[in-house]
Amino acid sequence: MLWPVDDERAKSCYVSSALLTESLPMRSACLLCAALAIVACTQEPTAPIRDMDWPVYLGDSGRRHYSELTQISRANVGQLQLAWSYKSGEPRGTMYTSPLVVDGVFYGLSPQLVPFALNAATGEELWRTDLALRPAAQRGLMWWENAEHKRILFAAGRELIALNANDGTLATSFGDGGRLDMTPADDRGGAFSVTVPGVVFEDKIIMGFTTSEWADAFRGSIRAFSAVDGALVWQFDTIPAPGEPGSQTWAEGSLEKAGGANVWSGMTLDEERGILFAPTGSATPDFIGATRLGDNLFANCLVALDARTGQLNWHYQVVRHDLWDRDNPSPPTLVQLERDGKAIDAVALTTKSGHLYVFDRETGESMYPIVEVDTLPSTMPGEVPAPKQPLSTVAFSRQQFEVTNRTPEAKAYVLDLIADFDLRPWAPPKVGTVIFYPWYDGGAEWGGSAFDPADNRLILNAQDLAGILKLAEIPVGFSPAGSYAKHCGSCHGLELEGTDAGASLVGVLERIGYAKIVAALDDGVGRMPSFAHLSEADRQGVLRYILAPERAQGEPTTETTYAHGGYVYLRDHEGLPANTPPWGTLNSIDLATGEIVWKVPFGNFPSHPDLGFGAANYGGPVVTKSGLIFIAATPDRKFRAHDVRDGTVLWETDLSAAGYSTPAVYMVDGKQYVAIAAGGGRLGVPSGSEYYAFSLPADQENER
Repeated sequence: MLWPVDDERAKSCYVSSALLTESLPMRSACLLCAALAIVACTQEPTAPIRDMDWPVYLGDSGRRHYSELTQISRANVGQLQLAWSYKSGEPRGTMYTSPLVVDGVFYGLSPQLVPFALNAATGEELWRTDLALRPAAQRGLMWWENAEHKRILFAAGRELIALNANDGTLATSFGDGGRLDMTPADDRGGAFSVTVPGVVFEDKIIMGFTTSEWADAFRGSIRAFSAVDGALVWQFDTIPAPGEPGSQTWAEGSLEKAGGANVWSGMTLDEERGILFAPTGSATPDFIGATRLGDNLFANCLVALDARTGQLNWHYQVVRHDLWDRDNPSPPTLVQLERDGKAIDAVALTTKSGHLYVFDRETGESMYPIVEVDTLPSTMPGEVPAPKQPLSTVAFSRQQFEVTNRTPEAKAYVLDLIADFDLRPWAPPKVGTVIFYPWYDGGAEWGGSAFDPADNRLILNAQDLAGILKLAEIPVGFSPAGSYAKHCGSCHGLELEGTDAGASLVGVLERIGYAKIVAALDDGVGRMPSFAHLSEADRQGVLRYILAPERAQGEPTTETTYAHGGYVYLRDHEGLPANTPPWGTLNSIDLATGEIVWKVPFGNFPSHPDLGFGAANYGGPVVTKSGLIFIAATPDRKFRAHDVRDGTVLWETDLSAAGYSTPAVYMVDGKQYVAIAAGGGRLGVPSGSEYYAFSLPADQENER
């Protein structure tokens, strides 16, 4: 008998059956041999899966948002029920954390950045460590271990915190007693924080950061720190020094003033190749580029680095001389696609403009055609837009604004509102108003995309909303402190301290959030009248002083400058998007062709819960091997399971607050769980602090 030389199981089955049947009559021996072959050889022995962790942010270092688990399937997902919930602290601001699960322990963060560990099967608290950190947005945690240590790490503002995973105590051999100040050496005084987990590779923690959008922004860099003691291992500067590669794309003298081009949305690692993929943001200041003429490498790029040394392998710039705040918003996703019968390892990048770029991981070759689109001239003094922009031919969001047709009243209201707006695609910012489409938050946002290896498709939630892009002239003699004193000081005190007539505004951003501050200025609140009549310069000055008084002092201006009018989306008379629906979508994209296989409306705004037109959304999906997509992300507080074949909703439940985070999928003691943080706190919905884990009833666990 012949068998494949590498099929040892088939060989052993044949040998065993031959030994058992050598003394039997030929006919009986043949029948018995056939039976043994069916039972022992065609039935693969399977031991039940007892545990499967979720040990890395977004599932793995490739940011694939994928789980191999199949216990929860299309057939039984409708039976999902709450296994446990955990209130992590007082609701405040936003809580975006995607948890980790390692060895049956569930790790998360409260809205106040209090780290905790739970029994992942029951939700029972194992430890909780309050380090009195300043509350801040944080999307997740990191796990690192070697022969001596097991550590949980996370960023809290400027600090990288390292804890002993077994009890939550500070890992005192790391940094300064378990805390590492990551503030860059170039002291610009601007905002600095880290809001997303870094990449853990070997004994390195590789981090990007968030900075301001204005002239005081830190210069972007990607840095690798030792996971053992926090020492700096390597650094790649995303704004080159004069004479370095990329510096030729900056006008003479502009590099000394340049900031930004930072990696704020998260990075991705090809562990086998040791390649780090880092999506960079725009150079600063946003919207006003006269002081930084040129294409501005390595801003708005996908940068591929050697993860061990920080050396540049290749890069691709998706926006040249960015004037629209088109930061790369999402961690790239490692994917595969097939061309001419050959499997290609690739990396996918989704953008705010609603375009999908896919590149060969090793060479940077684009998998889709790129077209060069002419840009428009600017009316701003000294501004020179890049002559052309490179656009992928694959778009998952619409590229042309169309006025809403939801109701005649909505259409008439919007048409009147935009009568004097500049509606041209890629129109540069100006003193006046430009329609910005897709708006500031995409297209794609920081939730990222999932890869389904069953058919090489990308699963992506996106939004189709329009924004208002407006610049205002700030006259000579203006100062934010002066504007605040003139319009607000008599009620709230010249130093925000409050008076008998008005409450203290000290710490108001942390208390109520940016959106409510803007709403109070626009609409008034309580005894406070609306300040909608203020000039844009005065309005921005008041905002700047309230949000950061220590940086808004300064002398009055001695020359004319310009300010951005704020991140506002275009609404109709009922507060709904001013463009045609759908406004939020869930998409499946065939990576080989770039074709959208299916697109369904995703979520609803709470004010109109039954429209079915989709809504703005924040947070990402997870795909399972059993053909499910788990995702929350919408302001209607729903957590849903969709069918990966066509986007059909197979199950949904209500959360206490919107789940603006990415789920975790794991198995403990043979039971599969799907967990989500319900943090809310944006798009007009309340904040939350609860974590929820869902599983099947015991009698459904073996159903398929």
